[in-house]
Amino acid sequence: MHVTEVVQFLQHIPPFSQLPAFEQQQVAAKLTVYYASHDEQIGFANNLVLVRTGLFFSDDQQQLHPLQSGDFWGYAQILTADDLKARLRCQEDGLVYSLADAHFQELRRQYKNFDLFFQRLLSRSLHLHQTSQTTALRVEDLCSGRKVSILPNASIQQAALLMTQERVSSLLVEQDDELVGIITDRDLRCRVLAKGLDPQLPLSQVMTPRPYRISHDHFAFEAMQLMSQHNIHHLPVEMHNKVVGIISTSDLIRSSQEHPLFVISHIHRQHNRDGLAACQEPIRQLIAQLHKQHMAVAEVSRILSGIYDALAQSWIRLAEQELGPAPCIYTWVCFGSQARQDMLPGADQDNALLLEKEPVDEVGEYFSQFAAIVCEGLASSGQTLCPGNVMATNPQLRLSLKGWSQRFAGMLNTPDPQALLDSCIYFDCRLVAGSQGLFNALQQDILARTPNQALFLYHLAKNALSHQPPLGFFKHFLLEHDGQHRRGLDLKKRGSSLINDLMRVHALAHGITAVSTRERLEMLKQQKVLSTSQAQDLLAAYEILAELRWQIQGEALTQHATVSNLLDPAGLDLMRRHQLKDSFAVIGQEQKVLQLRYCREV
Repeated sequence: MHVTEVVQFLQHIPPFSQLPAFEQQQVAAKLTVYYASHDEQIGFANNLVLVRTGLFFSDDQQQLHPLQSGDFWGYAQILTADDLKARLRCQEDGLVYSLADAHFQELRRQYKNFDLFFQRLLSRSLHLHQTSQTTALRVEDLCSGRKVSILPNASIQQAALLMTQERVSSLLVEQDDELVGIITDRDLRCRVLAKGLDPQLPLSQVMTPRPYRISHDHFAFEAMQLMSQHNIHHLPVEMHNKVVGIISTSDLIRSSQEHPLFVISHIHRQHNRDGLAACQEPIRQLIAQLHKQHMAVAEVSRILSGIYDALAQSWIRLAEQELGPAPCIYTWVCFGSQARQDMLPGADQDNALLLEKEPVDEVGEYFSQFAAIVCEGLASSGQTLCPGNVMATNPQLRLSLKGWSQRFAGMLNTPDPQALLDSCIYFDCRLVAGSQGLFNALQQDILARTPNQALFLYHLAKNALSHQPPLGFFKHFLLEHDGQHRRGLDLKKRGSSLINDLMRVHALAHGITAVSTRERLEMLKQQKVLSTSQAQDLLAAYEILAELRWQIQGEALTQHATVSNLLDPAGLDLMRRHQLKDSFAVIGQEQKVLQLRYCREV
């Protein structure tokens, strides 16, 4: 063995590459070289093994892909003293280096980063994947948890006295520990004093019944979004379906002014086209700031979805100002990543209109102009037009409740290629503005139809299996071109979208109302459609893929480059490479599960 050649190899393999040069020389001299042939089984008890060439499989059951050049084996057995009899099976002739336990432990003691590398490698199992820490504010961070409540039959004067004593600007009105209303100091001014009402009247006559509320674990920017949308200043806060306090606009204003909720507030304060179009720059700056802060991708996606919801609501308000009141009740819905709340910077528009009446005559003309103002406005604010024309400007996406119901029925009853393509878009939908009742009626109609549609689910599952993760037979990455002479891994098309497709089939088959892939995973686990380990691994794979997409898109925006989902795996460290391969392997395994469940002959 030529020590110089081994040192050159180690200089490209972390954590050995981070050791001093003299230490690399000593390690190279202590390594044992072993040449293995096809199908040979070899044991390396109490040794760290480093693959130089060839392909190897371990006989333990947790290995998801073969070991190849640069991969380690044996560290888990040494660090945990577990399964010391495990062996390697050679799949393709190769060469491995082995380092005795004593030398390995000495390096761990001397070099903290060397030890940390293998500790992290040991805990790299998908469900232990850790996302970066973030300072994103949640409602519970701003809500003191101090609840001041009053009975609905108490007098207005008693309410005013209690607010003064407790030094609060609002009271929760509760009956039998259940929230029935809310009363604020503004209500007392506008509904009592201004109208000269008798202060001895019961509070129930002037309170706001059935107020909007928000969960304690929602982000603060979502509270701001809800307040701005409904022009309210106080929100009851729930935990485990029980109200625990109130959050107010004052609480939000006192929070950091660098927080995304101020961008949303700024959007809602715009009242003309120029003002809304100018929001593109603060949004871009916010995205750059979130990337700089290494904010976790799940939170980034929720923030971006909230921002583009706010933009749509503001353009809708402006359209009504310009065109006059709508001729009928309507609902503006979004599809795709915005509906699932997994948006990233490169997402374009996917939206539609659900109407109370048929879109003919004056109703049709009004909403044609309405959709043009909103969609073109969103584009001027930075959310690009959909190249596939999945927008409310498309007459086929401005339908009555009956029209949409018939369209979904057609997809279910005649699952041809176009229907399956439409299903992947339209079955992930969420209300952005307008009538909740109209939206609920459509959603209930859809969910009532899908669980018993075996033929539709068969074809939808087949469609979900039409693309596979980019791993070869020996679990090496399969790179593809993006049309711009670049090669890499398309983390959306061959990664995140595949998980979205899998979860959509399961959710529709079991009548699950959730649209978010993360929420669908949780509900599928609760209903025991997926095991806990399946759900954990799928969620971790989803997060890893999203995190990598966020990294490359954030960097592209920082450099004013074109946003892409293409990743060159050569730039990944060993840990990330393992995690990415494991993620793709999990997707492959779950595709087999889907095939067994839904793709039998029908």
